[in-house]
Amino acid sequence: MRIVIDMQGAQTESRFRGIGRYTLSLAQAIVRNRGEHEIMLALSGFFPDTIEPIRAAFDGLLPQENIRVWYAPGPVRERVPRNKWRREAAELVREAFLASIKPDVVHVSSLIEGYMDDAVTSIGRFDTTTPVSVSLYDLIPLLNPAHYLDPDPAYAQYYHRKIEHLRRASLMLAISESSRQEGLAQLGVPDGRVVNISTAADAHFHQLSVSESQARQLREKFGLTRPFVLCTGGADERKNLPRLMRAYARLLPAVREKHQLVLAGKISEGELFRLQAEAKSVGLHPNELRFTGYVTDEELVCLYNLCKLFVFPSWHEGFGLPALEAMSCGAAVIGANTSSVPEVIGREDAMFDPYDETAIGQKLTEVLGNDAFRAELAEHGLEQAKKFSWDESARRAIAAFERFYSGQSATPEGGKPENLLPRLIQAIAKVVPTDITDVELLNMAHLLSCIQSVESPKQLFVDISELAQQDVKTGVQRVTRSILKELLLTPPKGYVVEPVYAMPGNHGYRYARRFTGNFRGAVCNQDDELIDYHPGDIFLGLDLNHHVVTAQTGYLALMREQGVQVYFVVYDLLPVLRPDAFLLGAGIGHKLWLDAIMGFDGALCISRSVADELAEWQRVHGPKRLRPFKIGWFHLGADIENSVPTRGLPVGAKQVLQEFACRPTFLTVGTIEPRKGQQQVVDGFEVLWEQGVDVNLVIVGKQGWMVDSLVERIRSHIELNKRLFWLEGISDEYLDKVYAASACLIAASAGEGFGLPLIEAAQHKLPIIARDIPVFREVAGVHAFYFSGQEPIQLANAIKEWMALDTAGAAPKSRDMPWLTWHESAQRLVEWLV
Repeated sequence: MRIVIDMQGAQTESRFRGIGRYTLSLAQAIVRNRGEHEIMLALSGFFPDTIEPIRAAFDGLLPQENIRVWYAPGPVRERVPRNKWRREAAELVREAFLASIKPDVVHVSSLIEGYMDDAVTSIGRFDTTTPVSVSLYDLIPLLNPAHYLDPDPAYAQYYHRKIEHLRRASLMLAISESSRQEGLAQLGVPDGRVVNISTAADAHFHQLSVSESQARQLREKFGLTRPFVLCTGGADERKNLPRLMRAYARLLPAVREKHQLVLAGKISEGELFRLQAEAKSVGLHPNELRFTGYVTDEELVCLYNLCKLFVFPSWHEGFGLPALEAMSCGAAVIGANTSSVPEVIGREDAMFDPYDETAIGQKLTEVLGNDAFRAELAEHGLEQAKKFSWDESARRAIAAFERFYSGQSATPEGGKPENLLPRLIQAIAKVVPTDITDVELLNMAHLLSCIQSVESPKQLFVDISELAQQDVKTGVQRVTRSILKELLLTPPKGYVVEPVYAMPGNHGYRYARRFTGNFRGAVCNQDDELIDYHPGDIFLGLDLNHHVVTAQTGYLALMREQGVQVYFVVYDLLPVLRPDAFLLGAGIGHKLWLDAIMGFDGALCISRSVADELAEWQRVHGPKRLRPFKIGWFHLGADIENSVPTRGLPVGAKQVLQEFACRPTFLTVGTIEPRKGQQQVVDGFEVLWEQGVDVNLVIVGKQGWMVDSLVERIRSHIELNKRLFWLEGISDEYLDKVYAASACLIAASAGEGFGLPLIEAAQHKLPIIARDIPVFREVAGVHAFYFSGQEPIQLANAIKEWMALDTAGAAPKSRDMPWLTWHESAQRLVEWLV
């Protein structure tokens, strides 16, 4: 079966109450116990701040593509009458969206939502064939209309409408036998449609040793000066707090002097004022009664463990989770003898009549004054709590789904998916007012377009924003060309590779149809339309364009919110680690880019060294995350023929190559910039020439930044085109011939992301002299000769030492150095990515 769980109970204000805990914990347990069933979670886009926390709660339990987000026109909260048409339209959209997922059953975690916020729940408004299950917490307002419905006719109308939806449910999963019996008695449904699956306390509610410093902090924060009786769980009418306070006020002075009554949890200002007035009227002093206000789960666990007694006086509960939490923490627990509370506590002598203040007071006095009885209650509570398990509740729920599913005469199809949108548009047209604005109409059309009525192949979006606009033939663009070619030739199994691009001034990414056609050697007349993305797709930021990514952060975040995994290739961190080697502002731009990408799913670095640097940067500078930021690494390829090489030889290339044969030729490859070390190389070769060492130096690379004086010096050098050669912006074809004609590569860079020239040199069996930095050690290992120091003489001496070793046949050989083809490099990337 495909089971879809509507998770709004964990998104609305209910997430701060028992319903939110129940929704999340039961869903996690269903996922853990799913067996061969497929579980999908449906989230509402009306609560964007809750999407990432819920995704994080299921990270490692469920594929992120199984978590879907739906959107509808808003606002829709029902207490505002003018929202009526939008709420009705939203109900239709939600049901159509759920139907598009092709569920065998939909489970609604919390149906009675949406009066005070933008939750949207309904049954049978659009989809009348898919079975719908509902969590049945209680029917308290229906059973107590004088307290909950009569004072507010608008709410009463809303509540009764929800009850009618509830009656249309195919199945109800009650959280207690008490709630089950309420459902059967009040809703008039057959016995088999209501199943008790019970509930449980979360694992973090357990016995623990609270340190003295923790206890002191809590006491100071909440004004606790002596042993205390704890009560938590809310403050509405049924929670019975006024009677508890009156009963406590009747205790003997000697008992009250030794204890405090603590009411823990968030209480509205109006309720707090009412309760404080009640306390004052019955003679409870502030030091006898403490209101904590909101407490964290960690604080609540400590309070459960520290309290002398937990009391639960509520006269009506769907389950009574606070009592179970307290028992799980080893507290002695007493409670009301009504509704579901006896099921939870499971001991008659721990119960009292919640309507009788004298009975409440007598039970308080009995337990507080009898250490043995209190210890017995605590021991019983720990054993009783073991009877409740989320996994058991989940297994009961799944069994109920299975029984219902197998009992159907035919599997409902929910209508053909391709007919969903036309039917939905017709249905919405009946509720939309004639005076709807153009903006609202466009918004509605956009939201409808987000419903995927027909499943399509997964897409791997490859960002080539820089390459698609201009190929400036940098090292990064060589990587982009090479990896893109391999991904297009050998796409990951189950994915369609789609090159995409964006521009800083425009919102969103577009398919690079025309570029891709030209790249493949074909003519493409298709328009570069905005991408159409879906859960399970992957976005890979392969190209490096800081401005595009930072401008599109919001768009990428929306993609990720909807289940697209977003990753980036990181080439290096040099602008932030070595800002002195870059133009002013480069480091700032790179940091903004790093800040942006760390808000997504992960990064794939071009070396282990860069991955280590990125991990350390993230540890120090990264944002607080709910899901981990994945960091991996792969090595680049080196087969120039498969890197979509540029072609062409300039006039005079043959003569230049002939000059290389006249004497040993040392080659350095890379853009001329401060960190690349060309200044030291030129200085070092001048030392060699002065010492009579007859060698060539060939510099391959364009002019970069902050090197005007060096470039001018090279252009006017006495050895230029004699023993010093500068080849600017040459093609890959020409570079291949230069490698073949050289005697040794010099890699003098003080910082690199990878060091592709080392691999290219090894491919040509060209020996290597490399600066001793971690990434060069990683790439070349024992297959290179290493040097240290920044002075010209240190490099000159290293070259002479290498020449002596080479003459003796003892210099390191690069021919056995391992390297990858671009195909292998792309496969390593894919293995990590998919």
